[in-house]
Amino acid sequence: MYLPTHFKEDRPEILIPLIQEYPLGTLITVQEDHAQANHLPWLYENHLLQAHIPRVNPLYDFLKQSGKIDVLVIFQGPQAYVTPSWYPSKKETGKVVPTWNYSVVHVRGKIALQEDKSWIRQHLEASTNLHEASRNSDWEVGDAPEQFTDSMIAVLCGLEIQIESMLGKIKFSQNRTEEDRQGVMQHLSQSDITEDVKLAQLAEQIRK
Repeated sequence: MYLPTHFKEDRPEILIPLIQEYPLGTLITVQEDHAQANHLPWLYENHLLQAHIPRVNPLYDFLKQSGKIDVLVIFQGPQAYVTPSWYPSKKETGKVVPTWNYSVVHVRGKIALQEDKSWIRQHLEASTNLHEASRNSDWEVGDAPEQFTDSMIAVLCGLEIQIESMLGKIKFSQNRTEEDRQGVMQHLSQSDITEDVKLAQLAEQIRK
């Protein structure tokens, strides 16, 4: 990706929480000279990314034949449209245009299939427990009939990526003057749109 220095972020303490808060990542693979995208919820654990797919997904056959290959996963964090009216410099020169502020994380590594049923069950339990808690729910995989759960697991396959690099691009008007940047952050932090507020909070965290 195009990455000016002032938008670059490579600190794990910033990037890992972004992945955990926005776990739906786009897995990019190249199959027969064509880029393919799969959108999957990922779990981050101990420098690994883990997910699962149904075996009917063509990705399963491709990975089965290819073995461990290099892949890219893209995570999209908070984003926001920025209107020129938020720039104090608009009143001075009028030389301003709209832009888009955003945050993304690119993770690269080698992917491997995980077909062991116990691995898949453990992964599903970890994922379910994590996300059910965010809904104030105590539903667990074990609440479903065991025979039903086993039949579901039988048609799934696990994916595991050993992370080799992690790079973020977090754009919050660092290329503007401090006055313009403050104007943008003020409006985002006071917005009724949740993503606006989250982007402003992320920007403040990075500046600290």
